[in-house]
Amino acid sequence: YEDYLKFLCSVPGVDLHQIRNITMRTCMSSFRHPADLNTPSITISSLRGTQTIMRTVKNIAGAETYTISGRMSPEIALEVSPRAMTLEPDTSRTFSVILTVRSVTGKYSFGEVLMKGDRGHSVRIPVAVMGVGN
Repeated sequence: YEDYLKFLCSVPGVDLHQIRNITMRTCMSSFRHPADLNTPSITISSLRGTQTIMRTVKNIAGAETYTISGRMSPEIALEVSPRAMTLEPDTSRTFSVILTVRSVTGKYSFGEVLMKGDRGHSVRIPVAVMGVGN
């Protein structure tokens, strides 16, 4: 619930009074950007320049070290940090996905973030981004 409230509070143009009237809560904090809502995908409808998106993953199995990589259509650069991380049982870790517009096409560009574990587990996070001009 708290994450969704932070999401609503970070959406540009949303009336904060309406949020308070509906949820009976005030916006005490928000995400830097609505895309930081920790969903299993990343979508940005109008990326200008560079934006860093955060994602948190939780390990529900035994300890495992994951290699993190990304691939994206050439119009958008995608970087991840860190490129590897170890998750102990029942722990969470956060990583960042840095997206940069290389060229504006007026169409969505698609890609993914891949996490491959040394014990055979894998996680795929789809990415859809439309780069826009300044």
